[in-house]
Amino acid sequence: MSIVVNEKIGSRTLQRSALSSPTGKREFIVYESDTTIEKPLTAMVALRSEGVPQIGDVHPEDGSMTVTSHGISADTNSNLAQNIVCNYAVTGLAGGGTYTAMSTGVRGIFMDTWRNFPTLTPHEGFTVYPEDIGGVKIDVGGKPVSIAIMQQTVDIRSPFASRPPFDIIRVLTNTRNASEWQGFPAGVLLYLGASASVTNGNIWTTTHKFAADEIGHFRQIAQKEADGKSEVKQEEVPDAPSGADKILFVQKVFWAQKFPNLSNFNLLGLGNMP
Repeated sequence: MSIVVNEKIGSRTLQRSALSSPTGKREFIVYESDTTIEKPLTAMVALRSEGVPQIGDVHPEDGSMTVTSHGISADTNSNLAQNIVCNYAVTGLAGGGTYTAMSTGVRGIFMDTWRNFPTLTPHEGFTVYPEDIGGVKIDVGGKPVSIAIMQQTVDIRSPFASRPPFDIIRVLTNTRNASEWQGFPAGVLLYLGASASVTNGNIWTTTHKFAADEIGHFRQIAQKEADGKSEVKQEEVPDAPSGADKILFVQKVFWAQKFPNLSNFNLLGLGNMP
């Protein structure tokens, strides 16, 4: 048998949208060039012929897309020819493991602060770390100072040809990365959840949202007395102006973590940037 595979001129199409993942089609004519052969060319033989893209093969113009399905029909003019349509879509880890877009920004968020240059804590999860954070006392009479903490927001858009793993998304929401992930050290990145939409062809576009800040989402809290007020004590301040040689300072400050749970973010199956 002498099977020939030709891509039809002008048949290649690509569809792109800002709201959904790209899709594409390529059409091929597969035929037996030896016309003396009486046995018909079957669809399965044509599909397996060298030169016909197979499931999982990458699109020649867009590496994020792979073949997801075929359409096959016999040529009406000859029993020695088959028409094959290759359908392409972004299929996630099974077809390349890439996500198509990542956006990020940096902002300052203000938090109550009693100490400058404190001792940072291990990233492991806990609600309140039971050791004083140390550092330089900067509160004013027991009242905290509002200081900006730099926080980075990260949005990752990931199109897949299947339903997003909503059960995993729910479990991982409001947890931090248990190990280094996408360049972020362990415990620094907080998963905020995802939004998803579906378009024609059952192509889902899912946007995953994250936030990282420079102290891993830990926050300072002052120890309270029985009356609910912070425990303060007068302390001498070296080189203070006359009459201000003693100032009230909070005595004990701890690290608190609103998001103590750690997770394996690889379970989201986002792959890597192309």
